[in-house]
Amino acid sequence: NVLKILIFYGFYAMAIINQIKNELIQLGIKPEKSLGQNFLINEGIYQKIVAAAEVQKGDRVIEVGSGLGTLTQYLLDAGAEVTAIEKDHALAEHLKTKFANQKNVKIVEDDILKFNPLNTKYLIQDTRYKLIGNFPYYLTSHLLRTVFENWPMPSKVVLMLQKEVAQRICAKPPKMSLLAVSVQYYTRPKIVS
Repeated sequence: NVLKILIFYGFYAMAIINQIKNELIQLGIKPEKSLGQNFLINEGIYQKIVAAAEVQKGDRVIEVGSGLGTLTQYLLDAGAEVTAIEKDHALAEHLKTKFANQKNVKIVEDDILKFNPLNTKYLIQDTRYKLIGNFPYYLTSHLLRTVFENWPMPSKVVLMLQKEVAQRICAKPPKMSLLAVSVQYYTRPKIVS
């Protein structure tokens, strides 16, 4: 069974933009360029991500770059058990407060490149987990290499990426880059939307 990476790219829609802007304002947070932060504001993409990941009740999900927890909530609503990884201290604290009463979510303040999914407290001991994220674009190749070489292989990977990065990952000969070769060695990537 070959792992498929499902990739999304796209930008702004008005459906939840005000909610996200207001939440950021209330928290006094502005996206940190040094962390590559971006906040997905298209509700339809959240729905497509959950659908593409085929999230079902009881699925274990590692969410990379949880931000304000919008995708986290969609995953929880679909019945997933979520380990939400957030590097930004202020956002991690916000997530801990926001989801304090949710039993199926664990908020982890950590750099995803240093995160150890084999730690027994995360319950990710085999390939029965899905990796989902809207993470900083500059991490793409390093994170995918880390996951494929050092982590238990996920059953599915669904990522929100820049269009150009998604196209490079899915390129075929003779246009393949090192990134495409390395990702396609482990998976069959596909642009979903």
